[in-house]
Amino acid sequence: LVTAYRDSYADAGAVAAAAVAAGSLVAPLQARLADRYGQPAVLAPLLVAHAAALTAVVLSVTTGQSLAVVAAVAAVSGASLPQFDSFVRVRWSHHLDGTGRLPTAFALESVLDEVIFVVGPVVVTLVATSISPVLALLGTLVFTLGGGAAYLSCRRTVPPTILRQPGTARDPLPRRTLVPLIGAFAALGTAFGAVEVSVVAFTDEAGQPAAAGVVLAAFAGGSLLAGLVFGAVVQGPPSRVRLVLAQAGLAAAFALALLADTPLSLAGALAVAGVTISPSLITGFGLAEQAAARSRVTESLAWTITALGIGVAVGAAVVGPIIDTRGAETAFVVPVVAAVLSALMAALLPRTSTADRPQDRAVMLAP
Repeated sequence: LVTAYRDSYADAGAVAAAAVAAGSLVAPLQARLADRYGQPAVLAPLLVAHAAALTAVVLSVTTGQSLAVVAAVAAVSGASLPQFDSFVRVRWSHHLDGTGRLPTAFALESVLDEVIFVVGPVVVTLVATSISPVLALLGTLVFTLGGGAAYLSCRRTVPPTILRQPGTARDPLPRRTLVPLIGAFAALGTAFGAVEVSVVAFTDEAGQPAAAGVVLAAFAGGSLLAGLVFGAVVQGPPSRVRLVLAQAGLAAAFALALLADTPLSLAGALAVAGVTISPSLITGFGLAEQAAARSRVTESLAWTITALGIGVAVGAAVVGPIIDTRGAETAFVVPVVAAVLSALMAALLPRTSTADRPQDRAVMLAP
């Protein structure tokens, strides 16, 4: 939408960064409120606010408002977008705790995410390029509101709210695990943000703008297939080792993207890169969940998602000016470097996922 009306990838990256960064920074607060007051009480007002803010984004862009105004309303739309990723995973964590099936549930979530990421880019790109980018963006709002309403209707699976016992401090966050994990996910998100903008620019430079959706779908498709396999595998190296290997493989695959000269060859390189995504996300979310006390699981997961989102914002913002000055092919250096940094951060994780898990001091209240 921004590139169509302002003809600038730098502006588009800045607006995308404002939306994603704001949403990521607010995610831990949303998680804390959901733990305390329950998910329905937090989600309903957020959906209303998000609908108003995203509508304001469309109006501000189409009426030619300044970049500062567009970025500001985009930030509000990002901050008000409910953090369904962490909310859903907390529901799984509550219902499957102690059953040994939680990794498979997280794998299922990642696979479903990838189905969305395969279908979404293709549909939204076709609508944006063939009909209108305004209609494409408003279409995402319709799906958000519809999905949010469906999620709110699932009352039976609402996890309990958290009440601290009198005279006790809050359970601490698992910092030994979270700090390096946040670093790894921030770098991973930087790679994602850079790839999304670079793909759109690459296909545009190749004279095939509609191919962006197909290329991004190939990226997500590789992750989808890997998630299906990974979710069925219960044996393997320790989580820390899996995460390091996945990020190293991602860096190598992104290096292949530097050699791509057509949308088809780029799709092939990104499909290979996508194979490492689901294992990375599944493993990372599992580490965050396992290390946290029950009263801080939502917040622990939210911090990893926050890191991922901030990374996406950084990647989108950094790569835009590179594309404008040096072209889309050069921009793929950014995800290569980001993936290497992610692997280095993952190597700093403690050897056991429960090394810093505190004893729970909270009382779980039924919704």
